[in-house]
Amino acid sequence: MSVFRTSIVPLLATLMLGAGCAPVEQARRKQPAREIILDPLHIGLRPDHELGLTDFDAATLFKEGVRLQQAGDCKGALPFYDRIISEFPESRYLSAAAFDSGRCLEDLGNNAVAVERYALITAKLTASKDWVDAAFRQSACLERLSRHGEAAELLARLLDRPKLAISDRIDAMVLRGEALTELGELNAAESAFRGALRIFKRRAHDEYLDPAPAARAEFRLARLAEQRFDRAPLRLPEEQMRADLEAKAELLLDAQAGYLRTIRYGDPEWASAAGFRIGTLYLHLHQAMEQAPTPADLSEEETAVYKEMLERKTAVLLRKALKVFEMTMELAERTRSDNEWTRAAREEMKRVEARVLTLFEPLPDSEP
Repeated sequence: MSVFRTSIVPLLATLMLGAGCAPVEQARRKQPAREIILDPLHIGLRPDHELGLTDFDAATLFKEGVRLQQAGDCKGALPFYDRIISEFPESRYLSAAAFDSGRCLEDLGNNAVAVERYALITAKLTASKDWVDAAFRQSACLERLSRHGEAAELLARLLDRPKLAISDRIDAMVLRGEALTELGELNAAESAFRGALRIFKRRAHDEYLDPAPAARAEFRLARLAEQRFDRAPLRLPEEQMRADLEAKAELLLDAQAGYLRTIRYGDPEWASAAGFRIGTLYLHLHQAMEQAPTPADLSEEETAVYKEMLERKTAVLLRKALKVFEMTMELAERTRSDNEWTRAAREEMKRVEARVLTLFEPLPDSEP
């Protein structure tokens, strides 16, 4: 009986398995064949002298690069990203590696090589999800390198990109306007700034948009107006001087109006920048009037008296500048802003305050 059991059980098992396998095998044969592609793998005989790894693929390199970058070791992360670029150019990690490599290079102050990393994406990987961010970062690096023409061209390509988000479009227009300003193409720059403001005002009612780019565009337009103010001359004879002074004052008011519009957007940094520039406008007008030519028919003594009287009359401009700087500092305190503009305003306020006190200090009593 025991012999039967030991012989019949395996036989039944074999028959049952065979009966069950045939339909499964037939079903499998009806499915189309699939091709499975694995990422290339580097297999070495000894650890790589730079990476310290013997076997690695793109995923391993990228994971280690990200770990080091997040730990603040960009210098250590770069070899891992660069090895993906050089050894695994077809990898799905190529775009991310090029972008993160560019960020590390920026942090290390190497903008020129960062441009090359971002260009791997903007020139070759046009379908990458990193393309827009890479274009913005590449243009920023180009601006730092004073390669304004290349930056303007890249930003134009960005603006031509279909389905670009509204916020990205506004940012790109403002940045392109700044690049064009550096190139001296002021009309095109002004058009870019105004275009950004039109889009912002049209869409701000339908969705939330960061006001900082709009404030920045308004500030840049005001700076263009300020430059026109600075270039306006003051000339003799007296009638010409009066007309020139009136024209210069109008230009000052145009620039001031632009800076006030900047402040109304409510962005603390650009508001403090605008406040500083308004104060500077009054200082520049005061300086221009001080340096204006004096009438040629005055004697040396009369010229000295004329300049003294002029200085006392134009001191009102110093008082206006001082008031604006004080208001800028009050705004900075309320918004807890501490930036280059607030620091500059603080220094100018001290300097102008000392000048005003000098001009209006009490005169010594005359001797009997």
